[in-house]
Amino acid sequence: MDWGAVFTIYTLVEAIWIILPAYAANGLVPLARGKHPVDGGLLFRGKPLLGPGKTWEGWIFGTLIGAVIGTIQMLAFPYVPFWISDVPLTIVPMSPVLGAVLGFGAICGDMVSSFFKRRINLIRGAAAPVLDQDNFIVGSLVFVALVVLVKLEWAILLLIITPLVHWAACYIGYKLKVKQTPW
Repeated sequence: MDWGAVFTIYTLVEAIWIILPAYAANGLVPLARGKHPVDGGLLFRGKPLLGPGKTWEGWIFGTLIGAVIGTIQMLAFPYVPFWISDVPLTIVPMSPVLGAVLGFGAICGDMVSSFFKRRINLIRGAAAPVLDQDNFIVGSLVFVALVVLVKLEWAILLLIITPLVHWAACYIGYKLKVKQTPW
């Protein structure tokens, strides 16, 4: 692996383009304020399977947000000046379906994280480094890789930058009173 190729502005542009629907889904899902837990209150070994914070409304909302962002990207694509790059870029053609897959995968990744957080006795909203930042990236990339080719460089770069982006977005959400905690 050419590590220099991982950390280029070109790779960053490619990676951000494909992950935008997942970022939006993960960041905006608290607005859903769902009332119907996905786990239906089920317990696993005496602990909530996922907890009350993972709702059907959130899952659907996150998927729809992904589809909306995918649609915006699809419509904007002809007008984005990718051609100014001095190297050929691998830009994934976005669509509402691909955006929905990314949004769906992001929420699934977050649910997997919640499952593990409940197993180690972390309450809803408790900070869990790595589990809180990269979970939705892994989930979205796993699902979208079933549909399009995902470069390893994108995955590595996103796993590195997402904790910083996630922290900044959570802090802003906390200040705007959309989130209860700054993490």
